[in-house]
Formats: sequence, structure tokens, C-alpha cells
Amino acid sequence: MFNASSKPFAAKTPGTIDLEISDPVLMLNEIAKRYETTERVLMEYVDNALDDAEALFREGGQAYPYPIRLDITIDRARRAVSIQDNCRGMTRRTLERVVSHIGESQKRGQTWVNGRFGFGVHAFRAAATSVSFQTRHELSSHHTLTVPRDQHRGIKEAKRVDAPFPTDRGTGCIVTVAGFASDWFQSVTVGSIRAEIEHHFERLIARPNLHIAVHEPNQPSQVCTAFDYAAIDGISIQHVLHVNYKDGDFPVVVYCKIAAEPPAKRPVSFFARDRRIGDVAEIKSFMRKSRHKTSVWSHPNLLGYIEVGNLVQPIINRDDFVRSRSRTLLYEALLPIEAEIKKKLQGVNEQQREQTFGQFEEVVQQALAEVVADSNLDVAFVTGGEERRVTVENGRLAINTMHPDFQARLRITRQGNPRPSDRLYAYLASILSVYGISQQTAHTKNLNPETKIDLQIEMMLALEMQLRQLQKKAQRG
Repeated sequence: MFNASSKPFAAKTPGTIDLEISDPVLMLNEIAKRYETTERVLMEYVDNALDDAEALFREGGQAYPYPIRLDITIDRARRAVSIQDNCRGMTRRTLERVVSHIGESQKRGQTWVNGRFGFGVHAFRAAATSVSFQTRHELSSHHTLTVPRDQHRGIKEAKRVDAPFPTDRGTGCIVTVAGFASDWFQSVTVGSIRAEIEHHFERLIARPNLHIAVHEPNQPSQVCTAFDYAAIDGISIQHVLHVNYKDGDFPVVVYCKIAAEPPAKRPVSFFARDRRIGDVAEIKSFMRKSRHKTSVWSHPNLLGYIEVGNLVQPIINRDDFVRSRSRTLLYEALLPIEAEIKKKLQGVNEQQREQTFGQFEEVVQQALAEVVADSNLDVAFVTGGEERRVTVENGRLAINTMHPDFQARLRITRQGNPRPSDRLYAYLASILSVYGISQQTAHTKNLNPETKIDLQIEMMLALEMQLRQLQKKAQRG
């Protein structure tokens, strides 16, 4: 069924040569290696079902004409996953053509879907031995067809099935990816597939009348639900950008939220026609243009999406955008939004900084109490200019966090949050030991200088160890 010539350079027109693929299976298997997870492979087939549903959605005036159902089933005995939908299905001719005509996508030119290359149907090659299709269209009979991973000649044609198609509409498609390699299948769960669908198609599954569920046989289904941004307390940043390209106006929808508290990991992602392309911070082409990079786009309090619509096209494995003038215009339009987000994150960063210093202040106080049992010093972190490292007044030991020696030993995360370092532990231990030993005059006044120095060094080392251990415990807690 795949076209491969035994004469790679046999020209059809005198004086010319034609491109021929001598080993289509090898080429397709190599392309499929770009997929890195089983869940991402499966999303290609879920996406195909949703593309079919999209045609119904548009025909219905931006509404599904009946409840659209996608059911994903994990079969551990066969190391297989099936995706069943009750959409329009395919005729026999369409089914065979989808499989046999590589690089020919019937979606090309349809601006409301992402399919462009015709390779998605062969995504199974990254991880499994075969893909099977069972489908029925209202104008065709019920047919099945199986494509083995290692075969491109002599693939059996679609076979007619007399049994009714097993959906409420009597039409639709069942795609079964079978024979997953054990390394690819062992981590696959109902939860992992559901989470990928909820992330990858979060903007679609919010629509009424679209139902997606994942299950294993004889186990309850887990229903995919849309993420509720409105339920997150925080500052919303919303824009509809209008990018002019080739005399056309292309809207780009930006919805970001700076959460009051870090939510479950939900970084801002690029979407194209309601399909997730990837986290903004992981799109390398954008990161090269970005001014603030991960200090904005990887910030734990920032979440949301950027819907690029038809302005740009995804690359073949849909984890970045094709290099083009329109991509440049998109990124340039987003830079002012990035600056706005950066400014609004400053308040969150300052609050996190205060919380971090407050927590570390408690660690320092506890370390001092552990090592210097009779200490009555009250440790406090202050921002008192750059003149003095430490001040002591009325039993309060104030450590200046703005002193150059403190700042030089303080690590800062990409989000601007302070983080103690080993050098800072040593610096603080040396300060605490000086004032700690000064409180023990009753025990040290009769000691010779060498013994006092040894005692202070032992105290300093003990304080440093305590600081490190207590900080690790605090971070784990």
C-alpha cells in the first residue's frame, strides 16, 4: 500500500529525477522517535477524534449536535490502549487512504484543526507494534484495518464487519494501539492519560456536550474535567492581541493569572486551535526572544494560556512553531505582555522573599538554641543598609541581610527568591559563634586563648552543621 520504488532514480520525465522513498517504514519509524511519552503518542489519536468532532461543532453553529463521547480503555494483558468515539467515522476509501498516503492530510487547509502532515496516524511507531482501526461512516459499512509497524507492502485491505458499530450513534471510530514496548507501557495509568488529556485539551473539554473518560476493564471510569482558572485566587491578566500579517488580522488570546498561592503545576502554555503545544518556558524559539525568560514563565505562581489561533503553525511533532515571519510577529507582540507580568510578579516575589527569610530566621534561632544551650539572644534578619554586619541591642542579635558579605553568599532563584547556600551557613555560623561564645564568660574566663579559640571553632562547626540539617528539614516539611 505504501509507494516505494525498486528503482530509486527512475525518472518519469526525460532529463529529470524524482524523489523516491526506498524504505518508507524506516523513515516513518525514525519520524515517530520524536515522541517521548506514551501519553503524547496517544494524544495524536485523541486529537483525530476531536478533529472529527470539530466538524460537527462547526456544522452545529459552534455547538455539538449531540453528546460527543470519547472512551479510552487500557488493556494491560495486550499492552494496548483503545480510543473510541461516536463521531462521523470514516468510509472505507478514506480509511485506506489515511493509512496508505503518507504526508497527505485531508485536514490541510482546514484552519480550525491542527493536522497538516498526515503523520499523526503513524505515531504508534514510536512505542508499539501495530495500530488497528475499526470505523463506520453513515455512507459506508463497518470496516476494520490493521497496520503493523514493520510492514509497508502487502498490508491487508480494510475488512467489512457485519456487526453493528458499538456506539450510540452507530458511527464513529475505534483506534487500538497494541503491543507497546514494556518500557513505554509500565508507567501508563488511567490517571496519567486523564492528566495528559486535561492538560493537552483543557480548552476543548470545557465545552458543553463533550465527554471524555478513561478506564481499565472492570474498573470505574475517570472523567476528564476542565481546569477552572476562575477558582484560583489571584490577579488576572487578559488581552486579545491583534497581529497584522499578510493583510490579515490574527487575534491572539492571552489569559494569565498570578495566583496568591502557588497552584498545582500549571505553567502558562501555548495553544494552537485549542490544542496545547507546550509550556511557554519550554518553547525554545520563544525563550530566545524572551527578555525575562524563566523568571516570568517558570514562576510557580503564574498560570494560564496563550491561544495563537491561525497565526502560526506547529512543527511536525507539535511541540514548537514553524520558523516564519508570523512567528516573529507573535513573539514581538508578546514581549510587552511579558514586561507587564514581570512587573506584577514583583509583589509576589517580595512576599516570598519575606516568607523565606522569616522561615530561615527561625532555623537560625533554633540552631543557636541547639548548640548554645544557655543563649538568650533573639536572632532577627534586618535590612539596615550596608554599613554593619550585625548589631546587638537588648538581647536582640540583628543580622543585616543587605550587607555585601551576606549578599555575596546568598543564592537567588530564577524567580528572585533567596535561597541559603553552604557559604551562607558558614558565614552565619561564624557570626553566631562569636556572640555565642561571648555569652559563656562564666565557663571561659579562666581558659587560655588557644582553648577559647578551639572552643569557638567547635561551636562554629556545630552551628554550621545544625543550620544545614535544620534547613533541609524545614524545606522537606
